Amino acid sequence: MNNLQLYNKLLQFNLFQGMSKDDLAQIVTHIRLGFHKFAPGETLATNDTPCTQLFFLVEGEIQIHTHATNHAYTIIEKTHHPAVFQPESLFGIHPRFSHSYIAYTPCSIITIDKAEVTKLFESFPIFRINFLNQLSTRIQKGHIRTWREAPTTTRQRIIRFFESHCLHPAGEKQCRILMRQLADEIGTKRLYVSQALNTLQQEGKIVLRRGCIDIPALEKLLM
Repeated sequence: MNNLQLYNKLLQFNLFQGMSKDDLAQIVTHIRLGFHKFAPGETLATNDTPCTQLFFLVEGEIQIHTHATNHAYTIIEKTHHPAVFQPESLFGIHPRFSHSYIAYTPCSIITIDKAEVTKLFESFPIFRINFLNQLSTRIQKGHIRTWREAPTTTRQRIIRFFESHCLHPAGEKQCRILMRQLADEIGTKRLYVSQALNTLQQEGKIVLRRGCIDIPALEKLLM
């Protein structure tokens, strides 16, 4: 990959937005970057393992697997490049991944070790500001979601469950969960959950399978 291609790859990401060509040239020259290829089905990063690098998905599509603490259910969603894996997990009291990332198509990844990220903070104020802005946005969105009006019907509670457990409020999702478990999670009876899910399936917003709920487009479910 020549330098111009690499500059363009980095500029896909908000963390590098606003940087000049000279800034990018310094990064390529003085910051150690890792370059990795993954075939479909290969794991890029695993839940509850130490997060010691920033991962930048520069090409391809991945699946993100998120498990409940008790492993009673799993949410699977897809995302494509450009994407950064959990920058908030690089620092703090629990610097570990909380999701597993698996290649869905051939993927290209650029990694930057934590020590090199610290150098970026020190040498490039715009990178530091972009990083803080990204973290602040995530915190603010989380605060807004916490203080929304509580859902009142079983249908609304199911939809809120899906929305609150997904990283992105759009796109294809899969929830591997038993109906009884879903009823327990939203605090209602299994019968009511079954009725609401069947109605959503009749409307074409979900597809029910044994132990699994497929959501073709979460944004349509939220409408």
